[in-house]
Amino acid sequence: METKFKFVLIILVLFSLQISSSYAQSSCASYNFARNQIFSFCNDLPYLNSFLHWNYDQSAKTVRIAYRHTGISSSRWVVWAINPTDRGMAGAQMLVAFQKADGTMRAYTAPVFGYQTQLQEGDLSFPVSDLIATYARNEMIIFATLKLDNVSSIVNQVWQEGPVSGDSPAMHSTTGLNVQSMFSLIYLKLNFPFVVTLGLRRT
Repeated sequence: METKFKFVLIILVLFSLQISSSYAQSSCASYNFARNQIFSFCNDLPYLNSFLHWNYDQSAKTVRIAYRHTGISSSRWVVWAINPTDRGMAGAQMLVAFQKADGTMRAYTAPVFGYQTQLQEGDLSFPVSDLIATYARNEMIIFATLKLDNVSSIVNQVWQEGPVSGDSPAMHSTTGLNVQSMFSLIYLKLNFPFVVTLGLRRT
């Protein structure tokens, strides 16, 4: 029993060192959110000037996320999503945000059933709360809390951006970086009161 505990402890330490090193080297780690919001972990996403920040609440089985998209104009929409069943857009459970013509922000959920989506509002396959979006200094941020107790430990994530037309999202580009912006989202859990973290892997 003592040997098993020591083995688990070593694994936890190794995971912690790997996470700390990765977090310290990422450019997102130095970002300061308004209103003293603090996120324990983040990843620099590889395409479209995007970053994912998060906290994990093990007791509530929720993930509080902040998805940041920089260098974007107010006439564009952004999306961050996880896809519990497949890679790519089809089946993705999306958080959508854009700035309306009157200057107010709109943030909503949109399940995607196929590639010809209009990003229509609807409920996702898991509960979402505290969903808001901000836009300032050419940066759009989506904040949300996701309850992921019925989602597997490895799911695919997708992030995207496109033009806004008439206060509605229009079709995004289907070439270049817009079709590369997907990675697996991993959150590792142990059978102890510890959660390692979320992470990324190429799909």
